[in-house]
Amino acid sequence: MRFHIGAAVFVIWIMRFYCLSAAKSAVLYLCIGAVIALELINTAIESVVDLVSPDKNNKAKKAKDCAAGAVLVMAFISVICAVYILWDTAVFAHIWEVMTDKPYRICILAALTAIWLVWVFFPRKSEEVENEQKQ
Repeated sequence: MRFHIGAAVFVIWIMRFYCLSAAKSAVLYLCIGAVIALELINTAIESVVDLVSPDKNNKAKKAKDCAAGAVLVMAFISVICAVYILWDTAVFAHIWEVMTDKPYRICILAALTAIWLVWVFFPRKSEEVENEQKQ
């Protein structure tokens, strides 16, 4: 979930450099919403499966894998849509100019990226304890 939220924020930030039609913006927002909604459904399914089947069970594993697979498929489709809509080398050059015009912007972007990576890949201690208790 954390990865997708960070990616959504990045895509929304990138969108401000484009003059997108309402339809293209709607497609991107719908893709973001679909991925986040599927992540929530995946979390709900995993929680219910853990509640109903605390022991290892192949059917429980299959249910969890299918829910996670749905998220993966939607995320992949969203990336394809975003690349199709946002791929424009002229805009990339403009973004580069905006970022290098004032070097502190690159520092801010690097710091925000580092914060996002820590947030995604290093969960809080309470989450680690909760995950260990499930196992």
